[in-house]
Amino acid sequence: MKVKALGVNGAFTQYYHNNFVFELGDRKLLVDAGTTLRYSLKASKYKETDITDVFITHLHSDHVGGLEEFAQRCKWVHNHKPNLWIRASMKEKFEEVVGKGLFTDGLTLDDYFNVYPVEVGYKNAFKIGDYLIELIVTDELHAQNMMSVGLRIDSPDNKNIIYTSDIAKHEQAAFYGLIDSETVALFHDVSMIKNPVHSYIEDVVDHYKNWISLDKIYAMHYQDDTNLFEATDKYGINFVEEGFYYEF
Repeated sequence: MKVKALGVNGAFTQYYHNNFVFELGDRKLLVDAGTTLRYSLKASKYKETDITDVFITHLHSDHVGGLEEFAQRCKWVHNHKPNLWIRASMKEKFEEVVGKGLFTDGLTLDDYFNVYPVEVGYKNAFKIGDYLIELIVTDELHAQNMMSVGLRIDSPDNKNIIYTSDIAKHEQAAFYGLIDSETVALFHDVSMIKNPVHSYIEDVVDHYKNWISLDKIYAMHYQDDTNLFEATDKYGINFVEEGFYYEF
């Protein structure tokens, strides 16, 4: 598996939002599409036509605000129709959020994407190519009244990556129960300051130190002014860098 960070920072960053591309064999899965996507996708040398699959973890603007333009460019400029995997119970709200700009002249989500509603949990895991994707419920663990999910991605050779997306109450989430001997990376929301909607760095390290080797934790969504060298040295975990490839 190859993972590329389009951006690693929060909603108010002067850089790029915390969005990723997972290269799964010959498929490229875009996880989240914030309002900076029009810049971060190009900066990472991807084109809209490179993206075969899309998944949105929750409906804050730094995760879905760039999807409208992405969809418009795919349809009207490139004649390209990616797959959109969407949590079934989020579909109505999802269409309400993105439909204001996309659903003109009778168009629907199906005119822009091949839409696949999917359910949460291992029994409902779905495949992108040869890779198995499981949705992990994190409803209201990031923000009140917010539906959200994390991901576990299993490769054909049984390695797996866990991706939390935005989460504050990580102790209440099920991520630690998904970690096993084949987990090669835990991409985790990390804030360098305490706040009610993101996980505080020291709490993350303390919570996971008995579940996974710290060098398998990849911190994301941290503040712009974070000194990565000092933070890595202090906490012993990795801090994901914008535009970098990570291969597992």
